[in-house]
Amino acid sequence: MENDIKKFLKLTEKSKETCLMIAEDEKGLADIEKQLVASELEKSKNIREIFNSVRDGKKTYFILNGTLGNNIYNVLVQYPTGQINAYDGKDNLVANPDYQKGSILILTTKENLEKIEQGEKSLLRLVGLTWQK
Repeated sequence: MENDIKKFLKLTEKSKETCLMIAEDEKGLADIEKQLVASELEKSKNIREIFNSVRDGKKTYFILNGTLGNNIYNVLVQYPTGQINAYDGKDNLVANPDYQKGSILILTTKENLEKIEQGEKSLLRLVGLTWQK
């Protein structure tokens, strides 16, 4: 699995779309996350951290649990356009992705993805490259 993840991460470089990794379950999610950390991707825990990573041209990932909220949805829709705008509850945030250096990777479980796809907003319509274990 480690080599598969490394190959996938290589493909995500310079992508103008967010990429998705789907784990079979929570244990698989933890295993994938270990590989992402070993590959020096930074974990973003909230919308402000995602913006800071995008603004600074870093490779980041975040774990999507639950629904696809409006702020995350807006980031995913706007990322390919070259400018992201959102409100984090405190400030209006604006970031211009540096596709040469940075990337955004979404990590979720198969079960959570199925729940999201049954809702009003589709995650699969918003992402580019997708990897599933």
